[in-house]
Amino acid sequence: METKTIDRIVEILAGSKNNVVVTGAGISTEAGIPDFRGEKGIYRTLGEDRVMSILNISFFKKNPHAFYEFYRKYFIFPAVEPGLAHRVLADMEKRGYIKAIVTQNIDNLHQRAGSKRVIPVHGTADRYICTGVGCYASYDDEYVRRSSEVVPTCAVCGGILKPDVVLFGEPIQNHRYARETILGAKVLVVIGSSLTVFPLAGFVEEFSRSAKDLIIINKGKTGMDHAATIKLDTDQTGAALEEINRRLISR
Repeated sequence: METKTIDRIVEILAGSKNNVVVTGAGISTEAGIPDFRGEKGIYRTLGEDRVMSILNISFFKKNPHAFYEFYRKYFIFPAVEPGLAHRVLADMEKRGYIKAIVTQNIDNLHQRAGSKRVIPVHGTADRYICTGVGCYASYDDEYVRRSSEVVPTCAVCGGILKPDVVLFGEPIQNHRYARETILGAKVLVVIGSSLTVFPLAGFVEEFSRSAKDLIIINKGKTGMDHAATIKLDTDQTGAALEEINRRLISR
């Protein structure tokens, strides 16, 4: 662990009462959730064009059966518990060290770890909504897992259920809230994101133009390394956050 880098991160966080965290897939890999854009992720093994063409709102509407065959195989997550990083962030929020988490992840692990102010911009994979006209029923993932049909349908109206996640061709959720939270922060901490997916990466870029501190904790390069006040390159995110939290507590 880079002691001087950790010390600098602690110093920056301790000097602010408005620290906001942005998280991407890298924070959940330690908990057992695959990184779809990683070296062995489906974006590389199957091809990004193919994945994007199927995980598309137009494809879902035209061919829900093929969509769900693919979605059930690759995007219904195994039963995993929040990782150390998720639990530490929840504790940091409780202690007042961070104000909010804006996440690209759809695994709901921040919420399950106990974080209260979580802004998911890509939705949540454990919730499904009915697409039937005038029907607002929603279901949990257990309902879909138990369904004997490939395409799950609503028990109320028979309409097709859609995962409550943002598909290609759809706007992100909580767009304004996420942008305002990020731009309103005094310190922004990006964890486990390569910052290549927009518009969230654009929000971080916009933040970086201000005279504020940008901290990046990630394994490998990101699209905003050049703008970071400090960068911690690590594949042990949970351990790094635990050490940061410990030092903040002991100040």
